Amino acid sequence: MSNKRYPRTILATVCIPWTESYQLDERILRDEIRNLIKRDIHNIYLFGTAGEGYAVTDEQFDEIVRIFADEMKAPGLFPMVGLVSLSFGTMLKRLEKAYSYGIRDFQFSLPSWGVLTDSELFSFVHKLCDPYPDCRFLNYNLMRTKRVLGIAEFEKLAEEIPNFVGVKYSNPDITTTVAIAGSSCPLQFFLTEIAFGYASMVGEFGYLISLGTSNIRRAWEYYNAAVNQDKDKLLLLQQEFCQLSKGLMKSLGGNRIDGAYDKVFSKLIDKEFPLRLLPPYEYASEENFNQYRSFLEKECPQWLEKN
Repeated sequence: MSNKRYPRTILATVCIPWTESYQLDERILRDEIRNLIKRDIHNIYLFGTAGEGYAVTDEQFDEIVRIFADEMKAPGLFPMVGLVSLSFGTMLKRLEKAYSYGIRDFQFSLPSWGVLTDSELFSFVHKLCDPYPDCRFLNYNLMRTKRVLGIAEFEKLAEEIPNFVGVKYSNPDITTTVAIAGSSCPLQFFLTEIAFGYASMVGEFGYLISLGTSNIRRAWEYYNAAVNQDKDKLLLLQQEFCQLSKGLMKSLGGNRIDGAYDKVFSKLIDKEFPLRLLPPYEYASEENFNQYRSFLEKECPQWLEKN
């Protein structure tokens, strides 16, 4: 029986489609959300790195969250909104705005202008979570915040804050993965494809989908192999993901911000999806996209959806 506060599932992001004048393309955004739901993804979040949560204005945040909440209002869907800012005050205002639209799941990153001390860390998480006991909070744990938290810190935070429920982890090493698996910490840890396969052989982990977005039905096979402890299939699919990752890096290079890659995945589902990112970040070109798609067609056709 799992002791986790958040369900073990596939967690997926929504990328933001921008027009040539960098206005939101509402139709494509709504289509993107519906495409994920149609593929049985029910836990969807806005505004991580791939969703450009670091770059949107308050006005853009308001507009996009309103649309997101509208598309995710059906029973059995669990919308999550990311809170990313150097300003704690801005994070609180965005939380309040999203809450007013019915959002009850939130993802937060640590303020990153300076490295938080231990006392600052615990004060920050308490002040964010405590006023909203009817909400669930998940930490986006990554080096961009200048401090990556470890299992001991998560155990203490979980003990003090009952509505702190999970962690999105940026590919922990094997030692860290084993430490998380061996802990009784009630937080649900979500890992991307390369780490998820091995981690699921030693403990319970959620699946943070990225590369697998190109064929979500096959990604569900990966997730189910983990749940059912089908280790042969799990290893086979993990090897495929390693191949996908190499093909992606060859097509786009390895020095772009996350959204540049994730928007390629979105475009594989919807050919109209624009690749552009908000300035100043460099996004993938149509040539980059076509190169990756050609790679999939030749080397990994099972990771392209069949129409």
